[in-house]
Amino acid sequence: MTDTPPDRIDPTAGNPLAAFAALVLGDDAVQARLGDIEIPDDFVTQAVRIAGEHGIAIDPEAIHATLRPDPLGLGRFGPAPVTLDTWPARGWLPARSVPTGGAPAFDWAWFGPEPLRTPFFDESISRYATRPLSRMLRTRITLDALIAGTDPDAPEPAGFIHHMSRCGSTLVAQMLAADPRHVVLSEPEPLDAVVRWAMESGAPLEVQVAALRAIVAALGRDRSGETQRVFFKLDSWHTMALPLFAAAFPRTPWVFLYRNPVEVLVSQQRQRGIHTVAGLLPTTIFDIPDAEGMQGDRYAAMVLARASEAVLDHWPRGGGLLVDYSELPGAIADRIAPHFGFVPDAAGRAAMAAVAGRSAKSPDQPFVPDSAAKHRAATRDIIDAARDLVDPVHARLESLRLGDRHGPA
Repeated sequence: MTDTPPDRIDPTAGNPLAAFAALVLGDDAVQARLGDIEIPDDFVTQAVRIAGEHGIAIDPEAIHATLRPDPLGLGRFGPAPVTLDTWPARGWLPARSVPTGGAPAFDWAWFGPEPLRTPFFDESISRYATRPLSRMLRTRITLDALIAGTDPDAPEPAGFIHHMSRCGSTLVAQMLAADPRHVVLSEPEPLDAVVRWAMESGAPLEVQVAALRAIVAALGRDRSGETQRVFFKLDSWHTMALPLFAAAFPRTPWVFLYRNPVEVLVSQQRQRGIHTVAGLLPTTIFDIPDAEGMQGDRYAAMVLARASEAVLDHWPRGGGLLVDYSELPGAIADRIAPHFGFVPDAAGRAAMAAVAGRSAKSPDQPFVPDSAAKHRAATRDIIDAARDLVDPVHARLESLRLGDRHGPA
């Protein structure tokens, strides 16, 4: 049995495990043979067989030792099994950011050509990053290496989805993903890590732009060979970084989805997003005075207002589309798709309609309208916070949206 520690493969050690790791990382066909295997014992059997085919005699226990489960992703806080200075092969995607005390690094997982069909990117990570191949060869690269490996001619995304939160953005993402030629990444954590770093680091704008372009290119790479369009559903606080997105992708259209503030606040009261809890995001993102001592619903309302004000501030630069929750799902095919550069055909509309009939976050359940129920559940604190803090901004959004809809062609 090898003396290599089970959590790290040293490529300089000259041992069979290191030789096998180098073989796999350098051979797409071998990755394809191993990547879909989910049962560790089956993976080890196949890995030993492949190693033998290439003249590498490897102890099965050496492979088993690299497959320790890490359901919470805690491995990113320690050394990665493999460190690279360039991007892994096409079937790999950045899975999680790695805190370094400075610019983030990134651990990658093997996805192969499989489409991303889960409502959120982290659900896909739970599936693919836990497979034996990804556990054995979790590869890490720095932000500098990520930027250096970016193809300067990489296609730009077809659209960015910004949103107030709890307002139908997941439905939009899922309906866009109904076309098998589309790749939709829904709130990928590695992208958020780059956005937060850019907003807080004070790095020169050109470096921030290069970093954002690099992580978008890495996440949106064409793994199937059939991708026509890539869309990103962003985190709701990313409206605060709209100028950065415009600097990095000046030709990419974007939408902002929003909803009656009372309905959003009721949903947030039932299950808080991290952005609506004071202290869970860096205070510099929203810059809300006295946030720590603020009543919860009022703080959430301030966040919704700040995020929406950022959209209004950025609006004159162009490229945006405002969509209210009440327009869904029809606006996705009729307004959002054309804004993103395509018109669904009859088959595409049928596929979208099938998605619209299911719950966006729980696709195995039917969609049930809940606006009226949310208004009935609204507390006095929510009603007051919405009236005082969010309604004025919401009214300005509505004025812009209705003006766009009813103004001259």
